[in-house]
Amino acid sequence: MKHLIIIIFLFALNNLHSQGNLQFNQVLRVSNTPQTVPVGKVWKVESYLENEGDNSPNYATGCTNLGYHRPLTINNYNYYFVGSIAYGNTAFVQLTNANKLPVWLKAGDIIKTTCIQDFASVLEFNIVP
Repeated sequence: MKHLIIIIFLFALNNLHSQGNLQFNQVLRVSNTPQTVPVGKVWKVESYLENEGDNSPNYATGCTNLGYHRPLTINNYNYYFVGSIAYGNTAFVQLTNANKLPVWLKAGDIIKTTCIQDFASVLEFNIVP
C-alpha cells in the first residue's frame, strides 16, 4: 500500500508540472516572407540554407554577394550561422561565436530569411495536453 501511494504521488507530481507533449504536424519551408508561429504550436528550425547565387540584380541586400553571409531573422534580430571565426590584426582579435541549430520557436515568434532564394527548414509540432 505504501508503494502504491508513492507511485500515485509521483504520477500526480509529474502531471502537475507537465506542459504538454509535442506531436509532429508538418514540415515547413520559410523564406523571406515573415511567418509567425501559431498558437498551440512550436517550431524547430532544423537548417538554414543560403542560396549560392542570385539571378536578379538585387545588390542592395547582398543576395548576389557570395562572400556575404545572410542572417536568419527571428523576432527582428539577425542570427548568423557561419561558424566560430576570429578576425583582426595581431594587436586585436575579435572572436565571434556562431549560432547553433536547431532553434526552438514558441507561439508568436516571427521568422524570415534575408533573400527570397534562402530558406529555413522547420518542423512544426502541436502542443498536446
